[in-house]
Amino acid sequence: MALTINNARIFDGTTMSAHDTVRVVDGRIEAVGGPELVAAGDIVVEAGGATLLPGLIDAHLHLLPGTAHQAVTFGVTTGIDQFSKPEVITPVLARNHRPEVAQIRTSSIGATAPGGHPTMAYAPFPYVTGPKDAAAFVADRRGEGATHLKVFYDDGSTAPMRMPSLDLPTVAALVRAAHTGGMLVVAHVTSAAAAVDVVAQGVDVLAHVPFEPLSEAQLEVLAASRVPVIATLGIADGFPGPDGTMPLLGQSRLASRLGPGWTGMLQRQGKRWMPPGAPDFAAARRNVGALHARGVPILAGTDAPNPGLVHGASLHRELQHLVAAGLSPLDALAAATSGPAAAFGLQDRGVIRPGARADLVLVAGRPDEGITATQDITAVWKQGVAVDLDGYRGSLEEETDLVALQATNEKIIAAIHQVWPQFTS
Repeated sequence: MALTINNARIFDGTTMSAHDTVRVVDGRIEAVGGPELVAAGDIVVEAGGATLLPGLIDAHLHLLPGTAHQAVTFGVTTGIDQFSKPEVITPVLARNHRPEVAQIRTSSIGATAPGGHPTMAYAPFPYVTGPKDAAAFVADRRGEGATHLKVFYDDGSTAPMRMPSLDLPTVAALVRAAHTGGMLVVAHVTSAAAAVDVVAQGVDVLAHVPFEPLSEAQLEVLAASRVPVIATLGIADGFPGPDGTMPLLGQSRLASRLGPGWTGMLQRQGKRWMPPGAPDFAAARRNVGALHARGVPILAGTDAPNPGLVHGASLHRELQHLVAAGLSPLDALAAATSGPAAAFGLQDRGVIRPGARADLVLVAGRPDEGITATQDITAVWKQGVAVDLDGYRGSLEEETDLVALQATNEKIIAAIHQVWPQFTS
């Protein structure tokens, strides 16, 4: 049976469409046009002037067992995992075809030096000791279901805690091995110099905009490369505001849908140990604006479930951060739809056009005019099947996620205390 959504304002992944009706058959968009598309026997949704978006894509997350379920209830129909371990990945990927969960793509385990980031959160896992390890490391990740490779080039220079890092010859060897196997390479960087370094090695996407100011020369290098940047500006939401409230809890339309479990988790995270000096998020915002102005593709990604961040909900906060950094609301919407779809070769989503997957989000307001309207979700469809927006909250999956996240938080704090007792004493 066909689904037809009528009388909608349509954001097609790039701009506002002149059409107002979408017809879906067998999980795909059959046609985009006017009310003449409605056929006898269709399930008809009268949008009443609400805005229809492509399913949102979070270009940077990390998995909990229920990530895919939680994310889709906030309109995120595709999530791109940037480091998880096989024991979490395998059951998540096994559910990719199900309508009640977002589809997940994964890097599996990222390539990092022994003891390098993110050892505190994920150890034990296999490391890369030099270029000779590259081919085998990439082959192992493909065997775990990876669709792209994540590499870490970060010595901690933008944070108070130094750490081991891959060297550039090793990064180059990993890039060659991944490209030979048909995989894109996402590079984790936090410094301006590191961003320029890894682009020169041929990486395909940068994870995180640098936390320190990019010079004019560095901006020009990145602009010339056209390598997309996953901004992750919402990392700033991991730090409480002046009133002690975590930023996500200050967004009533999102907070009201979190439920007591995640609300309590965020409240506890707001009282956790904090580093002696927070990153310069103002510099990161300026970098995003400057890169965007030079034509560098900016992608929306959350880095959830880092402190203060929640799968699905935090992508709506990320859109606000992008607009604050200088993107228009339309550009921010593209950064969470057509932008990541293009960057990761997902040609069947991120857009509303005939032949695309019917991953769709209906919001009550006009997010093209005011980005916070994305929070007013009234319906979500994954491949044409309606999602239960309340299906995750209060579920066993939610309980499992909260237990797993608390264990990870405690593991990280214990590791910090052991390695850098001066920071936690």
